[in-house]
Amino acid sequence: MEKNIKTHFYKYLIEIIIIVIGVLIAFYLTNWGDKIKERNTENNIISQIYFELNDNLFDLKNDLEIHRTALRSQQQIQRFLDSGQDNSDSLIMDFYWATKDEYIFPNTSAFENLKNTGIGIIKNDSLQNLITLVYNNYFPRITKGNNIHPDITSYLSPFIKENFKVNRDTSIIYNLYLGDSLQITYPRDFGSGIKQIIGYIPLQPKELKQNEEFRFLLSETLWFRIYKINYYQLSVVNVENILKIIEAEYPTTVLNHGY
Repeated sequence: MEKNIKTHFYKYLIEIIIIVIGVLIAFYLTNWGDKIKERNTENNIISQIYFELNDNLFDLKNDLEIHRTALRSQQQIQRFLDSGQDNSDSLIMDFYWATKDEYIFPNTSAFENLKNTGIGIIKNDSLQNLITLVYNNYFPRITKGNNIHPDITSYLSPFIKENFKVNRDTSIIYNLYLGDSLQITYPRDFGSGIKQIIGYIPLQPKELKQNEEFRFLLSETLWFRIYKINYYQLSVVNVENILKIIEAEYPTTVLNHGY
């Protein structure tokens, strides 16, 4: 009888061990499946972020070049005001570009998807922090509606309308070089006799040099412009850093997007 008890005991023990092993295997397989699912979700979101930021980077670089062009124009105008020169013919385009403002209208759908999923899905802390910094800090500062300074075009327009006339000379050629190596030549011919002609001509160049309001407006817009250029540069640098990290750590994801 004692032998039967031992036999039954070992039998039950073996069954318990088998059940425990089965539960552990099932738990492992479930956990493994969850990790694969989470990894796939991470890869999909990273792929969306990569595509989205490449698209935004294109606009960032073009806008940055326009701001740099405008800054150079402002400096040219300032040199004219401080010089003994009265002829402002060479500044026709500078007067135009100095009034131009630019904003980014970033695509953020991938980042919204990331926030809804949970930003912790990205395992690389540095990448996670950079993405958050770009979308939550840098992009808003150069997006219309979030700007802390006045819109430069709106700020200067009243003075420009009162003291300048529009250039109508189609023989004056100006080439704008953008960040993606794109060149735009003005006047732009859209066909059917429609041309975009740019440039502003001061009504009274000599008086303009003595106009303190104009000097004040230029001084203020200089700070507005430098602020925007600074945040555009930070955005470009950090977006490029994000793309490099993704290319290094998620090469399959990048290849699947055709980059």
